[in-house]
Amino acid sequence: MILKVPMAGTLFSGEKSFDVLDKYHGTKIDSLPSMGKQEVNLAVEAAKRSLAEMSRLTSLDRQDAILHAADELVRKKVELSQVLVAETGTTIKDANLEVERTSRILRLYATEIPHLHGESLPLDADLRGKNKHGYWVRVPAGIVSAITGFNTPLVLLAHKLAAALVAGDTLIVKPSSLAPLACIEMCNIFSSTVLPALALNVITGPGDVVGHELVKDPRVNIVSFTGGRETGEEIARNAGLKRLIMELGSNCPNIVCSDAHLGFAVPNLVDAAYSYQGQNCLHAQRILVQEGVYDEFRERFIDTAARLRMGDPKSASTDIGPMISESAAKRVEAWVNEAKDLGAKVLLGGTRSGVMYKPTLLEEVPAKAKVMVDEIFGPVSCLIKFSNIQEAVKIANTTEYGLQAAIFTNRLDNTFYAIKNLEFGGIKVNESTDIRLDIIPFGGFKASGLGREGLRHTVEAMSDVKMIVYNLSNINPN
Repeated sequence: MILKVPMAGTLFSGEKSFDVLDKYHGTKIDSLPSMGKQEVNLAVEAAKRSLAEMSRLTSLDRQDAILHAADELVRKKVELSQVLVAETGTTIKDANLEVERTSRILRLYATEIPHLHGESLPLDADLRGKNKHGYWVRVPAGIVSAITGFNTPLVLLAHKLAAALVAGDTLIVKPSSLAPLACIEMCNIFSSTVLPALALNVITGPGDVVGHELVKDPRVNIVSFTGGRETGEEIARNAGLKRLIMELGSNCPNIVCSDAHLGFAVPNLVDAAYSYQGQNCLHAQRILVQEGVYDEFRERFIDTAARLRMGDPKSASTDIGPMISESAAKRVEAWVNEAKDLGAKVLLGGTRSGVMYKPTLLEEVPAKAKVMVDEIFGPVSCLIKFSNIQEAVKIANTTEYGLQAAIFTNRLDNTFYAIKNLEFGGIKVNESTDIRLDIIPFGGFKASGLGREGLRHTVEAMSDVKMIVYNLSNINPN
């Protein structure tokens, strides 16, 4: 039986389908509709027709819908956590945290609704503005296409869906085919609220078919995408005149200076290197350590990482679960083998068993190796020795990405040099790159994407400004 998804005011199943697999056991969890061009057209038309209905909802209606969904997520925490574990391979510990975090994200966005306002402007500051009064307001941008990845799928969708609802937009959600089930359940929750029946539509199927159709459709006003750089570039080539909000990954550097507190930095960076099996755009892929503490840091890091437990993600004792697919694990394996062939040393891990890839630490990795240049999206980190802060920053910047960078130090001169010279959208001080606080403007420089996501920044990106000017010259004072 094909699982039905909310689309165009109905629960759609269709005839063609694809399977969603349990990432650890390899067994089928469910089957979903494999949609095509016709279904995309139906979803876009439904979202367009719903704009008028959406505009009739009050701000309180939209806020209530978001808060109701936040409550329902908590109520369904056990069920949703189990779905996340099965479809993504994330550990049950991280799945529980994701559901709780998603609920909090929705509550944060609900607080943005009273702040969705404009302002008056003193038009007489312009030579032509005498006897004129003006103000601007924020209005819905229209139809938002929310395309999400498989890693922390509920969190990724929450930032897009809630922001669009705050702005008064309608949506088409395209979840990752690898992990769509939790996202579909969250959309079902929203569909049970006061939202118009056609306001929220889910499209499932191959990205190169339905995703491509969504992106190029001129009726879609905004594409919000989280995923890989190649797909992001393809979206940019095909989107036409529409707004793009894209987070496209990174190769994050984490700098450890000789004065850093290693007792804090080491466990922090082990977690940043291997949580979510390294399938995280903020993953500590490059760890730069100053030569005075390099040997001690390496020993402590290896000792801590070696104690991580791999296994069934459903077990509360598991730290590292499976990767999203065996092909992903094989790609990581190939990148590590390439680094080894180029002269890199494997200090920890470096082996694969099916979909499981052991936490891996490399050193003496040549600068041209893929693992030093691109985003590996796996549990692999490279240890790099540096002599001074200037050298560390220079090495950190040798990437086409620029999402987040981190520095561990107690010296203000190191801190401010790094802040000024690191070419990244976010700088963490005495904290790893592997943290996204949901209230911050999240996004990066260079190939890491376009725009920022996070509360006000997302809402503003998903709304438009309408300017109103009154000419008061001819008003009868009587």
